[in-house]
Amino acid sequence: MRACLLLACLFVAPAFAQQTTAPPRTVEQTVEATATVTAIDKARREVTLKSEDGESSKIVVGPEVQRFDEIAVGDTVRARYTIGMTTELRAPTEEEKKEPFVALESSGKSPEGTAPAAGAARMFRIVATIEALDRTTQTVTLKGPEGAYVTVKVEQPELLTKPRIGDTVVVSVAESVALSLEKVTK
Repeated sequence: MRACLLLACLFVAPAFAQQTTAPPRTVEQTVEATATVTAIDKARREVTLKSEDGESSKIVVGPEVQRFDEIAVGDTVRARYTIGMTTELRAPTEEEKKEPFVALESSGKSPEGTAPAAGAARMFRIVATIEALDRTTQTVTLKGPEGAYVTVKVEQPELLTKPRIGDTVVVSVAESVALSLEKVTK
């Protein structure tokens, strides 16, 4: 839950400039990359990938990739990651007050006989309260529905002129990822 709130808050700053009747602001980014598998921890279902620019990162391969055992060191992986975020500064609806944290997930996998691949999508809606506002350091502290706190630095100080302590921020986060383990020719 704290990770979801932190992720959502990274993109909440643009919402602070909005009026309570203004439409929500949406930001979307898609990253597509090709990487080489450099290590596999089958027990933990972790794969270490080395990107074309030499950067390494570990990813956990979820259970939706059922042919995980077909992945081998040296395989080239194509990944596409899209994340879209909508932020709003407004009072929550009655429904949102009753359910201040909503998470929806969906996933799929490639059919038998094709390259191992999987995709997943998640959507979160979080209702958070502004607990602290420091215009000097350009930070806002938000409290999530389960009591987790996160402090976010706001890059544009003019965005901090309208919000007040106690205001409610409604953040919607939608993300999708598709990981294809097909061989990619270089």
